[in-house]
Amino acid sequence: MEKVKVAVLGCGNIAPVYLKNLKRFGIFDVIACADVDLDKARSIASEFSVPQAVEPDKVYDLDVDIIVNLTPPQHHYEINKRVLESGKHLYSEKPLCSTLNEAKEILELAEKKNLKVGCAPDTFLGANIQTAKKLIEDGWIGRPFAANCFILYGGPEKWHPNPHFIFKKYLGPLFDVGPYCLTALVVLLGSVKKVSGMGMITYKERLITSEPHRGEKIEVEMPTYVTANLLFDTGVIGNVTVSYDVPDTNLRGIEIYGTEGTLIVPDPNFFDHGRVYLKRHDDKEFTKMPTINPFNYDNLRGLGILDMALSIKFSTPLRASGRLSYHVLETLWAIYTSTQEGRFVNVESTAPQTPLLDMELLREVLCL
Repeated sequence: MEKVKVAVLGCGNIAPVYLKNLKRFGIFDVIACADVDLDKARSIASEFSVPQAVEPDKVYDLDVDIIVNLTPPQHHYEINKRVLESGKHLYSEKPLCSTLNEAKEILELAEKKNLKVGCAPDTFLGANIQTAKKLIEDGWIGRPFAANCFILYGGPEKWHPNPHFIFKKYLGPLFDVGPYCLTALVVLLGSVKKVSGMGMITYKERLITSEPHRGEKIEVEMPTYVTANLLFDTGVIGNVTVSYDVPDTNLRGIEIYGTEGTLIVPDPNFFDHGRVYLKRHDDKEFTKMPTINPFNYDNLRGLGILDMALSIKFSTPLRASGRLSYHVLETLWAIYTSTQEGRFVNVESTAPQTPLLDMELLREVLCL
């Protein structure tokens, strides 16, 4: 298969893992890295043997198939629009855009120009969530009727090199780590129909203890503890709780309750944390389930770009798609609206079906 040419725009904290995996997969030719800090782009390009480091405005003129947007969220709309206008397929870090109107415009532009839009998170393509999806589809827990997802961490001001933006409008844990919860639940259980939510700012000020901004303080603008109830189109009732105020907990991950059993799924923010456990009602204890694909090691962010490349080359379904990310974004905004207005909020969009990864094709392409 002819290699897929890629440029990476944004060389911040998340870029190294993407570049490592784009190189690892073996089907990509990474042409260039771009960043407003050209020295940073040069450093990353040198580290991962990428031939060019360019300024952001130059990236749109490169001869590439896909531009991967890893810039901060506040820049996503402008950059994603320029990527599509330049005739390139787009893969964006989450969120696709900050607002629903912006995201809708991006999807409409992509359709008009016959281009593909993919968006993180892609952790649902890893072994754990794919295995859980297969177990649900095969009836191992009967009919799912309820689910919980918890992502509870201490604050990123303790480890992120530039944490200021994470606590500003409109991000916080709801829009930062909430997509991992919601994307996984939507892939496993279907579209969300209605939500209610509550949230609070636990600490109005956060002290940065990471370098290089140690000692600086952040004024918090978004709730840092959010809990939401979800009603899915299938009738499943769900709960999602996300926070940057809870460094110590045993509640990280997903539990799905069915008429015939329970599934435990590890933290959907990761590929390699834990395994899926199943207990049917007549079992004495939970059983660790064998995984259905090999993507349960290391941090494999970028797996969605691999899936996009196969979709471009072979017209296969695009799983980490713009339509999926739009539904998740609308659900996030509905939760946030509920926290502010104290009411149930309907979700109008529906998510596309996301079939299991085609492991036969992946084994052929990746020589697994």
